Amino acid sequence: MKETGVASSRAVAAKRRANPQVKPGQPVKAVTSTKPAKAASGRKLPSAAVRRACFLEVLRRTANVSRAAREAGLATSTLYAQRARSATFAADWDAAVAEALDALEEELVHRVRHGVEKPVFYAGQQVGSMRQYSDALAMFILKARRPEVYGRVVAERALAAEAGAGDEPSQDEARAEVLRRLARLGDG
Repeated sequence: MKETGVASSRAVAAKRRANPQVKPGQPVKAVTSTKPAKAASGRKLPSAAVRRACFLEVLRRTANVSRAAREAGLATSTLYAQRARSATFAADWDAAVAEALDALEEELVHRVRHGVEKPVFYAGQQVGSMRQYSDALAMFILKARRPEVYGRVVAERALAAEAGAGDEPSQDEARAEVLRRLARLGDG
C-alpha cells in the first residue's frame, strides 16, 4: 500500500515537472496515444504507467473517475478500455473506489456520532455555534448496515414471500393497509 502512495506521489510530481504551467488541481489535457506525448512546451509528458498511477491515486481520494482521468491527463474512454483489457488494472480501480467509499463511510459515521458544528447568527453577526446531529443520516446508515432490523419494507416483503404472497398486494389489501395506518395516526 505504501509503495502505491510513493508511486502516485512520484506520478503527480512527474506530471507537474512535465508541464509546469499546470497548477495543482488544474486538469491536464487528455492523452489517448500510447506514443510518448509531448506537452505544449515540447517536453515529454509522463509515461502511461505514471499517468495511470496518478489516476488511481486521485480515484482513491475522490471516487470520481472523470476528475481522476482529467487530473492524470488521460481520456476516460482510454481508461475504461484499459480496465476491460487488464484484470489487474480493474482490480486496482475497484480497490481505489472501495478505499474512497470507506473513507466517506467513516466520515458519515463520525458525523452521526459527533454531529456537525453550525454557526449561529444574530443581526448579521456570528454570535456562537451549535452542534447539529442528523437522525436521517443515522437511520440511513442503520438501514444500510442492518436491513434485517431497520429495513421494514424489506423485512415485510421477505415475510410476505415466505407466506407465499405475491410481491404486490391486491387493491383491497392496499386499501385496508392505508385505512389501518390512517386509524393509527388518528389514535396518536
